[in-house]
Amino acid sequence: MPCWRGRDASGAPVLTRTRPRPTPAGYLVDVPVDCPVERGPASLLVHRHDERLDHMYNALVRGDLRRTDAGWLMVPSTVIEPMGSGRAADALRVLRRTKRSTDRYLERRGLRRPKVQWDQFRALADPAPRAGAGRSRHPAVTGSPHH
Repeated sequence: MPCWRGRDASGAPVLTRTRPRPTPAGYLVDVPVDCPVERGPASLLVHRHDERLDHMYNALVRGDLRRTDAGWLMVPSTVIEPMGSGRAADALRVLRRTKRSTDRYLERRGLRRPKVQWDQFRALADPAPRAGAGRSRHPAVTGSPHH
């Protein structure tokens, strides 16, 4: 299902899944009533893949979110090209390009690459404590109410 991103009143990102409906002016997107979205910049990530998350195809549509009588309308302005054909070689190329881009970002700011705290990451991702293991100090991740 496509993912939609907008902003709340403070400018913080708001993410939710949606089934966009095409209109002559853009795409109507479903926004949950408890989702504090505001008019402004927005994007729509559309993608598909097989059951093994392989052969992925995606595109990012950027635009402006507007409130209309019919609901929230995403008016597109730019389409970001898909990352590739879904082949493993394309994914590897994207990963390498992303690593180089990240390295340049950190270097320009005089920052070192942060160390991933894998133990805390695994504790968050683990849906239930293992038998015999002590109770985790990190709660299980249940997902956003908007997913």
